[in-house]
Amino acid sequence: MTTQEPDAEELAAEESVEEQPEKENPLFLISADRLKGLERSPVHLIAGRLTADSPSKSKSMAEMGDVKALIREISQNYKNDSNFIRSDMPLQEIMFRTLLARNNRPMSLTDLHYELTERWATPIRPIVITEERLLRILDTDTYYGFARK
Repeated sequence: MTTQEPDAEELAAEESVEEQPEKENPLFLISADRLKGLERSPVHLIAGRLTADSPSKSKSMAEMGDVKALIREISQNYKNDSNFIRSDMPLQEIMFRTLLARNNRPMSLTDLHYELTERWATPIRPIVITEERLLRILDTDTYYGFARK
């Protein structure tokens, strides 16, 4: 019984598989510092997404307090508001509200992609986007303050 030595093509194929880097799966969150750097008010942007059940909904902007408290309030009250995230919203708005609903806990690119393409896509509005394209959208954002953790 003889064993065949691998030929040059098989060796090259094995090497190219080993040299491929693992797929990048960064974590994203909403950064108040990034928003300030973009000359946007984090309080105004986040307060604009308060749900109808949020206690701060009736407060003035001056009374709103800090960003973390607003995010926590949204995450506690969004479950009662079926319109907080809708499939007809722009992609970035869905991602922004998804992060707010999760108390701005960092989410991986894969999880954000799943939310968009599986949870919020509908037959009327299919959301077909690659993770690579979503990564570019998140990295080049100049409105919502998305940042890598």
